[in-house]
Amino acid sequence: MMQSSSDHSLFTLSKDSSFTALLVYVDDIILAGDSLDEFTHIKQLLDDLFKIKDLGQLKYFLGIEVAHSNQGITLCQRKYCLDLLQDTGLLGAKPAKTPLDPSVKLHQDTSPPYADIASYRRLVGKLLYLTTTRPDIAFVTQQLSQFLTSPTQVHYDTACRVIKYLKGSPGRGL
Repeated sequence: MMQSSSDHSLFTLSKDSSFTALLVYVDDIILAGDSLDEFTHIKQLLDDLFKIKDLGQLKYFLGIEVAHSNQGITLCQRKYCLDLLQDTGLLGAKPAKTPLDPSVKLHQDTSPPYADIASYRRLVGKLLYLTTTRPDIAFVTQQLSQFLTSPTQVHYDTACRVIKYLKGSPGRGL
């Protein structure tokens, strides 16, 4: 297997007309391929070396839910969204129709900084992780990430609006 030069946790094997990929994150491994023989061989090698536990078809990985159907594979972060709503105390809030209020222009101004900068940074970091499966919040999250050093109340309120928007469709994904 060849280690990817752009992602050191990804290993690939192309043999004849088959392709196999192995993704490693600490002690979690995803193995996928189009050749059952190659798949079984690699799985056996890993088991001989590490005594792996085969959990079957992928359902959940690093906070991303994987659903298989006849139409294809869907990736979402429903539980992550719901946990974020719970952690921020916005589970009971009314959902927002859009992630960003069109009348709000995010910029650095002279208003006083938000009192808890660390919590703002954590919140934006969580939103950034959600953009993995939620490209609909990518623009506003990128905008919010520009103010990590000195956010204001407007920036925090906008981040909360994004979370309220997510409440309307926590299971949406790719």
